[in-house]
Amino acid sequence: MITPAGPGPHPSGESDSFHLTQGGIRWFTGSTVEYKITGIEVVSGGNTAIVNAEDTVDGFITTSGFSRDDSTTQENPCTGNPNTVQWAVIDGEGDALASARVCRNVATKEIGGFVITIDTSEPWSVGGSSTTYDVQNALTHEWLHVAGLDHTNAPKDGCLTSYRFAGLGETQKRTLGLGDKLGMDVLYSTGDTSSGSGCGN
Repeated sequence: MITPAGPGPHPSGESDSFHLTQGGIRWFTGSTVEYKITGIEVVSGGNTAIVNAEDTVDGFITTSGFSRDDSTTQENPCTGNPNTVQWAVIDGEGDALASARVCRNVATKEIGGFVITIDTSEPWSVGGSSTTYDVQNALTHEWLHVAGLDHTNAPKDGCLTSYRFAGLGETQKRTLGLGDKLGMDVLYSTGDTSSGSGCGN
């Protein structure tokens, strides 16, 4: 879940922090994981931004991949329904921007499915407007949860995509930061432990 940023200083550099969900749960090697997008797209280009966010995270998952298919019949084993990214109300304006419910087999540490929800009560855009939340920025964060990373919470982690909060007009979470990449390397042996794009907007 990603929520609006509160007041406070913005870090000046990237953090190397990361937190693995339940000690390292991840996608095992397998076929392409299909998902569908449902609900009314509340901003033009919003669904494209969802796919762009997925592509960013997918590039760090070496065991399988994701593909949008709105007619998919693949089932999330926890729900019996397809993996879904949905436009829907979560809790009204001002609290959760988006959330991810991930289906996990705790015994085997395997991820099996997901539902991502984007709160349609929030003001959204795809261009980083200073009065709206950027869809791709928020959704890259949620796709990281789907991949197996948990939140980073310390103020020094504010430039990481896995950081719990997002600000109006923020776009820096469209890409992965250093700590995000380090976490994905632990999960998927990506070999990419390079710095991210730094601290921007």
